[in-house]
Amino acid sequence: MRLLTSDETTEGPVMNSVIKTVLGSRRVSTLVALSLAFGLVGCDTGELLQVDLPGNVTAGDIENPFLAATVRVSAIGDFEWAWDEYVDFAAGHSDEYVQSSGNFTGRRLQLRDIPGDLPQYQDNIFGRLHRARFMLEEHFSRLATFSDSEVPNRIQYQAEMRTYGGFIYVAFGEGFCGTPLNGDGVVRTPDQLLQIAIDQFTEAIPLARAAGGARGQALEQAALIGRARAYLDLDQYASAIADAQAIADDPSLDFYATREYGENRRANSMANRNELDTNQQSTVAPSYRDVQWKGVSDPRVNATNTGLIGHDNATIVWRHDKTPETFTAGASQDVIIASSREAKLFIAEASALSNDLTTAIGILNDFHTAAGIPSVDATDLPTQEDVVRHVIEERRRELYVEGGHRQRDHLRWRGTQYNIPYLGEAGSDHPNGIDDQGQIYGSTTCFVVAQNEQLG
Repeated sequence: MRLLTSDETTEGPVMNSVIKTVLGSRRVSTLVALSLAFGLVGCDTGELLQVDLPGNVTAGDIENPFLAATVRVSAIGDFEWAWDEYVDFAAGHSDEYVQSSGNFTGRRLQLRDIPGDLPQYQDNIFGRLHRARFMLEEHFSRLATFSDSEVPNRIQYQAEMRTYGGFIYVAFGEGFCGTPLNGDGVVRTPDQLLQIAIDQFTEAIPLARAAGGARGQALEQAALIGRARAYLDLDQYASAIADAQAIADDPSLDFYATREYGENRRANSMANRNELDTNQQSTVAPSYRDVQWKGVSDPRVNATNTGLIGHDNATIVWRHDKTPETFTAGASQDVIIASSREAKLFIAEASALSNDLTTAIGILNDFHTAAGIPSVDATDLPTQEDVVRHVIEERRRELYVEGGHRQRDHLRWRGTQYNIPYLGEAGSDHPNGIDDQGQIYGSTTCFVVAQNEQLG
């Protein structure tokens, strides 16, 4: 296994096993010592002293600047895994999919029955986001103790730790009920978590500018989009617009979590959910089939009836075209973290809520033109409330199954005149609390604090 050089990104297999070894180094050392002690009887101790243990990494080793690039790749790899899983999990929890699972736990996760002690929740989605958060923050602090001569790309690495870290807090702030940090038992509210996201993006932006080059530009753009997203969530509309307007309208600067076929943690999760195959555990929800505007099909939500039976042996599966038909091809499709499309929609939402309807409608029309569907005008959207509703609808289409955005919209507008019901609630595809196969929906909306975090 080679160490990555300082200018390499996360493309290719990511050495996250390094982190597991370091975090458990004291435990590993103890086990090695005990194993040797119990094995002394009947052995030549001289031979034992000559045994090489190259994998026995100590906690101090990780503080070596020589390993800064390796730990950087590992921290980003943890983030990419957590973000990919969160995006797919949030889509399955929202009204974008209907469950077609024959597995009890698989059904629970998509029927909004997610208690804090469910292992597949607390160890996976909740735990992975926290693991990534910890690694990014620890390495940011570690890099501050090194010099530029010891770690030539130190400033870039710090910009990365804060940019990726900001998006962890966006996920926590938008999708979760709250969470403690570092085992302190104090549950931060979504608003508090979003403020931490803003703080981390604010640190990232000057670091990215100082790093320069294509990577620095992409990091700055991502941090601006992420900060605009958090500002919007906190109803700070002017700040959201300013950040979103500052980015370049350049798809080449869109920011992705890299994915690749081969290792499970590196594969695109949604590619597995959405591949063209039998026994699939999800189907595109009815409200996302045959989506039109003024009688014209909207290509941004393109769902087709596969004719195949789902994992429950009852549901006909519909799939969308945002991942390839085969898992082999789809597993290596990168997952969007931040895009110029999102930035435009942030401006539209903030403008509509600020009663700048002309700007909002203009942006909506830009999206309609790009999609090849009829325009919108003042006669379609005569009031501010109409414009806000259409911005929400535009997000539903443009950002379908991306970025945890629908989960955000469910929670952002809950209890308002713009309320978006979850499946199982009045006004949804399953308005009576039961799905097409007679399964009862639970009551989970925001993702709860995992029980193992509650216990410390």
